[in-house]
Amino acid sequence: MRAPQGPRGFTLVELLVGTAIGALVLTGISLVFVSQASQYQAHASRRAVQSSVRQALGYMERHVRNAGYGVDPDRAVLAYDSYDAAGDARGDGFPDGLSVHSRDLYFRRLATSVGTDFLRFDRELQRPLRKGEILLVLCPGAVQYAYVTVAETTSSSATSVKLDTTPAPVDSPAGPPGALFREQARLDASCFHDGEPPVVVKVERTSFYVAAFDDDGDPATPSTTPYLMLHRGLDINGDGGIDKADATPIAVGIEQLQVAYILNTLGDAAPTLVGVDGAVPWGEQWHTGTPETDRPRLRDAYASPRRLTSHPANIRQVRLTLVARSTQRDTQRPGDDVRTPGATGSEGPALPSGATPWRQLENLGTPAQPFDPRGGGFTRAVLREAVTPKNLLMRSQFIPVHRGGG
Repeated sequence: MRAPQGPRGFTLVELLVGTAIGALVLTGISLVFVSQASQYQAHASRRAVQSSVRQALGYMERHVRNAGYGVDPDRAVLAYDSYDAAGDARGDGFPDGLSVHSRDLYFRRLATSVGTDFLRFDRELQRPLRKGEILLVLCPGAVQYAYVTVAETTSSSATSVKLDTTPAPVDSPAGPPGALFREQARLDASCFHDGEPPVVVKVERTSFYVAAFDDDGDPATPSTTPYLMLHRGLDINGDGGIDKADATPIAVGIEQLQVAYILNTLGDAAPTLVGVDGAVPWGEQWHTGTPETDRPRLRDAYASPRRLTSHPANIRQVRLTLVARSTQRDTQRPGDDVRTPGATGSEGPALPSGATPWRQLENLGTPAQPFDPRGGGFTRAVLREAVTPKNLLMRSQFIPVHRGGG
C-alpha cells in the first residue's frame, strides 16, 4: 500500500509559464487602455477646437451683421489686412483685423449746450462714458450731424463730456477711433445751437484681431497660444491710454482670421471681390482713398454708379474664415494642415489631378509666420461664413423714437 503524498506545489517551469501568460494579458489590457485614452483625448481635443471656432465665428457674425445700424455706410466697416498685433502695425502673412460700427440701442440724450470741444446733456449719464466712446450728434430732422469722440472718461453722474480735439491717431484695430469719428468742427453749424436741442446717441465700435500670448512666462521654453481678441476702442483699464492693454480675449486657439469683401453689383454681373488676391486698403484709407466723386451718398439710388464702385460703403457681404487649433500639441502626430489642400495631414481628401486648389485662407502671404496653420502637432478646424450686413443699405440718418436714455 502506497503512503499518502503531501500537497504538491508548482514547478519552476509552471510558474514561469503562468507569469508569462499573465504579463501578456496585462500588457494587452494596458495597450487597449492607452489606445482608448489616446483616442478619447484626440476626440476631446477636436471637440474643443470645433467648439472654440464656432463660438468665435458666432460672436463675430452677430456684430458684423449689425454693422451700419444707425451709422453711415461709409464708415460702418474698417478693414485691416494682415495685422501684426505684436507690433501694432501692418505686416505680411499675418491674420486680418476688422472693425465694425453700429448704433447703441439704449443711449439717447438731448444736448442742451454744444461746443466744438464739449457736450452738455439734459440729465445725468447714469453710466460712465469712457475715453474713446463715439457719439453721434444729430440736428433736428437728422439732416446734419457729426461724429465725435470722448476725450476723458466721465462719472455716471456727469451731465457733460469733453470731446477729443487732438490729431487723429494712427489707424489700428487695437487703438482709438480715427479721423472718421472726429468731426467736432461740424458742431459750429447753426442747427446745433438754434431752436430744438440736438439728439446725442452712442456708436459702438467692435474690433477683432488675432494675438498670441506666452503660456508660462518662461523665456527659456517659449510657448504661445493664439486668441481671437475683442477691442472696443475704449480706455477699459483706466490708464489714460487706448492700446492693446484694453483688449479682451474672447476665444482660445484662434490661429487665423481671413476676411474678404463682396461688393455691390447689378443684374447678372459678377460682384467685385476685395481681399482675395490683392491687398485691402488699410483702415480709413479705403474710405478716403476713393475720389470724392466716386464715394456713394446716402441719397443715391441703389442703381447709382457710385454704389457700384470699390468703396466700403458698397460692401454687401463680409466673408469670414477662422482657423482654430488645439491648445496642446500632440508629439505623436504631424498636425493638421488647413492651408495646403490635399497635403499630408490636411483635412479632406487629396485634390484630383489638375484641379485648382480652393484657398481656404484668402490673400494670406507666403512667408511662414507664428500663425501659420500647418503642422506642429496641433489639431485644427476651419470654418467659413458669409455675413450680409443689410444696414449698409441705409439711405438716410434718423433720430431714435424711443425716449429711454440708457
